[in-house]
Amino acid sequence: MNSNYRFEQMRQKGVILGILTCVLILLCAPFFVQDSGAWSRGHFYVIGVGPAGPRNATLQALDTIRKMDCIIATSIHQRFFRQYIGDKPVLDFDPWEGFWDYKGKDYRKLAGNELKAFRVERFRIRDERVKKIKSLISRGKDVGLLDSGNPCLFGPSYWYIDQFDPADVVVIPGMGCEAAALAALKKSIIPAYNSKFVIQTAPFFLLGSKLKNRKALKDLAKYSGNMVFYMALWQSRKLFDALKEVFPPDMPCAVVYWAGYPDLQRVLTGTVDNMADKLSHEKERFMGLLFVGRFLKGKSFEAAMKEQ
Repeated sequence: MNSNYRFEQMRQKGVILGILTCVLILLCAPFFVQDSGAWSRGHFYVIGVGPAGPRNATLQALDTIRKMDCIIATSIHQRFFRQYIGDKPVLDFDPWEGFWDYKGKDYRKLAGNELKAFRVERFRIRDERVKKIKSLISRGKDVGLLDSGNPCLFGPSYWYIDQFDPADVVVIPGMGCEAAALAALKKSIIPAYNSKFVIQTAPFFLLGSKLKNRKALKDLAKYSGNMVFYMALWQSRKLFDALKEVFPPDMPCAVVYWAGYPDLQRVLTGTVDNMADKLSHEKERFMGLLFVGRFLKGKSFEAAMKEQ
C-alpha cells in the first residue's frame, strides 16, 4: 500500500506541474510574439535584377523582392519594380549616391584636397548606411538591395556586402549586361575560331588609371582571345590608342548601347582602326559595353567546331 500511495502522490504532482507549465506558456506567449525579432535575425539580400527592369530579371529575383521587409533602390529601380515592391518601406537614400560623386562633381574629375575629402566622405557615407541596415536585420527584418545586372561582376553592391558577416548576406544572381549585349550581337564569344579565353575587364584595371601600362595587354595579345570592356566609353580614344599597338587594324569591335532596353538598345560596329573616330560622334559615355575580337566576324562557332 505504501508504494501505491507514493505512486499516486507522484502522479498528482506531475499533473499539477504540467498544468502550471501550460499556464506559464500561455501567459508568456504574447511577449514571445511581440518580441519575435529578438529571437531571430534578418538578412541583407543583394538582388541582381538584370538590365532594363523586370523583363530581364529572374523569377527568383522578383519573388525575393516581394518577400522583403524593406527595400534599398535607386529611383529608377523603384519605378521599374513598383508592382513587386508594393507598399513596403524604401530606405531614404540612393544606394550609389556619394560613391562616384562629391558635391556634384564626378569623382574622376577631382584632384588635390577635393579628392582626399571625397575618399574620406564615401566611406563615412557607406558606414552610416551599413549601420542602418544592420540595425534592421538585428530586429529580424529582411532588407533587399536592388543591384543592376550580375551583382558579382562589377557590382557596386560590394561596397555594402563586405561590411557584413557572410552569414547575414544572401546574393540573388542576376543576368549581366554582357548576356543581353551578346544576345543583341547574336554571336558566340566562345567557342569562336581558336579562341582560348574571354577577358572581362575595364580599361583602368587592365591599363592603369591613366591607361598607359601596356604590359598585360601585350601579354594577352600573344594568344587568341576575345575581350569585353566595361566602363570603356569615357576614355575611348586613349583605350584604342593602346589597342592599336597590339591588334591588327582590321580587328573587329562593337559597342552595344543600353543592352536589354527595348527602346534604346543599338549596336555600333567597327574595327580597332576606326572605332575611336566613330565613338567620338556619340554622346553616350557610360551605358555601352565594348567587345573586341574575331568572334564578331563571320560564323565564329562553326569555325571553332571545324578547328576542333
